[in-house]
Amino acid sequence: MESFLIAVGALVPMLLILVVVHELGHFVTARKLGVKVLEFGVGFPPRAFGIYTGRTQLLIHPEAVFLNLDGPGSLHRGQLVKIASSEDSNGNLVARIVEAPRTDVGLKDRMLGKATISDGYGPDSWLRHEGKVRSVGDGSFVVADMLYSVNWTPLGGFVRLAGENNPDVPRSMASKGVGSRFLVLVAGPLMNAILPIALFTILLMLPQDVQVGRVAVTGVADGSPAQAAGLRQGDIVTHAGGQKVENIRDLDRAVNLNGGSTMQWRIDRGGREQVVQVQPAFSRPEGRWVAGVGIRNVEGRVVVTDVRSGSPAELAGIKAGDSVVSVGGQAIGSIDQLTTAIQVGGGVGSDWVVVRDGIDRGFAVIPEYRQPEGEMWLTGISTDVVDGRIEKRSSPPWVALGNSFINTWEVLVLLKQAITGAFSQGGAPQLSGPVGIAQMTGEVTREGGFQGWMAITILLSINLAILNILPIPMLDGGRLVFVVIEWVRRGKRVPPEKEGVVHLIGFVVLIGLIVLISANDIMRLVQGHSFLGG
Repeated sequence: MESFLIAVGALVPMLLILVVVHELGHFVTARKLGVKVLEFGVGFPPRAFGIYTGRTQLLIHPEAVFLNLDGPGSLHRGQLVKIASSEDSNGNLVARIVEAPRTDVGLKDRMLGKATISDGYGPDSWLRHEGKVRSVGDGSFVVADMLYSVNWTPLGGFVRLAGENNPDVPRSMASKGVGSRFLVLVAGPLMNAILPIALFTILLMLPQDVQVGRVAVTGVADGSPAQAAGLRQGDIVTHAGGQKVENIRDLDRAVNLNGGSTMQWRIDRGGREQVVQVQPAFSRPEGRWVAGVGIRNVEGRVVVTDVRSGSPAELAGIKAGDSVVSVGGQAIGSIDQLTTAIQVGGGVGSDWVVVRDGIDRGFAVIPEYRQPEGEMWLTGISTDVVDGRIEKRSSPPWVALGNSFINTWEVLVLLKQAITGAFSQGGAPQLSGPVGIAQMTGEVTREGGFQGWMAITILLSINLAILNILPIPMLDGGRLVFVVIEWVRRGKRVPPEKEGVVHLIGFVVLIGLIVLISANDIMRLVQGHSFLGG
């Protein structure tokens, strides 16, 4: 239950941020280009509450129809009205139908938007909008018809534009030129691409405890790329792929960024610097022994942050908050030392000494063997950090901003590397649906706290940007295809009904894929697999 609550508590605000930022791109661009925006919604209906803003001037047509009203004289400030408007030759909006919503309908009908009958009147080319009257003049009135709404289903957001598929509707999306519609559609994915830069900047400015030291090769697998390159046990890796290596994470990142190509490593062997050429290979990491604990370096101590339900650590009696002092008689001063001790103990297990409430306590922990799910770029070495120490690091804003561009680009490269690596082995990238994403988000948040949550938000934002720009029907990229086709055909549009059929088919296929992937995610959960491979 705790893992479920963490997953939901981490995923819901993340989705809200990602989708609202995406829709904000569409919203701002549409308004700047003169498209009538009717609603910006956070979450999905039914509506919890909303605020009407704006000052739209409306002329009253001499033959305007008033529903539930006696005429223009019945309009008053603060009154909610529904309007059907046309546009005159001067570009002014002209009210053709004005309706005061009925109060004799049920709550359910009002929530479903059925409290009006004005939609049944007039041609489809009229603009249908609603809002609150700001002022009434002679033959005109001003209405606040831009709605900011908060809705009960907290899984994203939306922007409702006038006439998305009907160019005859005044100030509609469809009435704009190819360039304007292209910009409105591409603005959403662009915002998702920009968000990681902002988040990385914040992340790099936050003080973080970073373990640094010398990364030593503790083992070289037979037939591995590392063995072919001439690496030996005891070598100290100082640089890889042109990047300084201060911890195991630095080395793993460099390997995955350069996977599939030959990269240069600088090593210290017996006090002498040497250069070796290593070409990482894409394969599944070796299985490992795990105890089922989340751990963190806290002021030179290895502290248990959480214990997985049913894990060896829980069965042995280890609890969150324990500080691991020794394993199998070996003093533990870093995460890497604890990881190594677990591997050495294997399935036989070893005695753990932890500090709990200021008292040393002993527990017998027997690790279990786990085989990682995914594949990655590997060199075939095992490593450990020697002479390690913890440093608190943060960057000033100007440095953080510059590095955020580099980090965002590297995430894109890592995604490309994972995809090309999978295809190079005749496979396909591992996909996760909503269930898998929720579990992964919960695991990363539980182990990495706020910084882990920020990291997974960055990754998902980049994925959302890429997914939405691809030519998939129903998504922004699919709509962009029709805009490009119109441009190639010199303004000749694909009929809206035909485009709608394509998007409908795409929607059905996409939902089907999500259902299949989610079923696979659920099966993996039932079998006890972790989406992080642990």
